Amino acid sequence: MNELIERLYDELYSPKVNPEELINNASLPNYTSVNFKSNQTGLIVTTICILDNDEEAEYKYQFDREKRLLTLIGNINGEIDVIYDRSKEVARKYKEIKKYMKYRVQAV
Repeated sequence: MNELIERLYDELYSPKVNPEELINNASLPNYTSVNFKSNQTGLIVTTICILDNDEEAEYKYQFDREKRLLTLIGNINGEIDVIYDRSKEVARKYKEIKKYMKYRVQAV
């Protein structure tokens, strides 16, 4: 149970990646740009890179005002992929805890 609570805490409060760390990507040979833009939620960082198969990939990181990653969305050749969504991960962790608690109550 402690492990489940720790994982929930991590999803709620861990930054996952900091916007400052993404600046370093600009110096990598396969990256073409790293752009920062402020919005009402916090900060959006858009990175563009060339993948091993020579396809261009765009990644959008949405951070809140505390610099915690909220979402990470990839776009490769028009194919959108939600790589990370904090709210969905938090909901998933709550569901795991509720399932565990229900199982423990039934076992008694």
